[in-house]
Amino acid sequence: PTKPRVSDMTTPVREGREESLKKRQLTSELFVSTPKPENIVSRPDDKQGEKFVHISAKDYVSQYVGDAPKKSEPKIPQPTPKAEPAPVAPAPAPETKPAPETKPAPAVPVEKPKTLDYRIIGEAFHSYIIVEAGDKMLLIDKHAAHERIIFEKLKAAMLEQKEAVSQMLMFPIEIMMASDEIEALKEYKAEIDKMGFEFTAGKYTLNVTAIPDGIRTEAVSDMLEVMADRIKNNTGSAKLTRDLIFEKALYQASCKAAIKAGREYADEHREYIVAKLMEIPDITVCPHGRPVAMELSKRNLDIQFERG
Repeated sequence: PTKPRVSDMTTPVREGREESLKKRQLTSELFVSTPKPENIVSRPDDKQGEKFVHISAKDYVSQYVGDAPKKSEPKIPQPTPKAEPAPVAPAPAPETKPAPETKPAPAVPVEKPKTLDYRIIGEAFHSYIIVEAGDKMLLIDKHAAHERIIFEKLKAAMLEQKEAVSQMLMFPIEIMMASDEIEALKEYKAEIDKMGFEFTAGKYTLNVTAIPDGIRTEAVSDMLEVMADRIKNNTGSAKLTRDLIFEKALYQASCKAAIKAGREYADEHREYIVAKLMEIPDITVCPHGRPVAMELSKRNLDIQFERG
């Protein structure tokens, strides 16, 4: 008999069934020629010792074809790692020389006002202060000395073009004046303000709200009244004339502000006058020209008392 072909042994494809050829081939049964295994019975139509075994396509592939080569997976190119740049050694810092040590400039000694060594012995007649200074004895007219001290202080404040030290008053001082006197003070208000006064002017009144440091409140009215009187009784507009007019007014104002001779005051007034006078020993007369002090040497006293 004729050997059946493999294609005749396949199972026919049923109509209408959608199967791929590949799937049919994998599921069809094949008769293949293979050496007779011991456990297989020979068929009567065996030829030349060849035996036929009923085997599935899947077993055929696994036994005779072997594992199908696997599709090689596409190699994804791996990014080539970038070579890390070699560390750059930092440039050596420029050699800096230590800054030369600067020594502070030597302090310039501030010259203090020259003062004389003295000792206050007392006061005579509530008018003359007795002071021992070295080998001399001073008799100081306290009114004349105080008057000169006030004059120098007010004039310096006016000329130094800086803000004077003022005493703010809790209650303003109201001064009644004639209208022409008010106008005179208003004309010289800039100079008066520089000394430390502050005031507002009405038609017949002057309201003082601040006075120079060191001026007694009871002296303020007399000071401004005499200044107004001195100014209104002088004429002229030149700067020199203006300065002289105001300086004369300042003389009178200083006199009014000074303590009075023949009156008893606290020891602080006496100590203040002597201390200020010793800072400016060149002062010998008051603004009106009267002597500020008299000097007696120890030598003259010794002669008077026949001690040498």
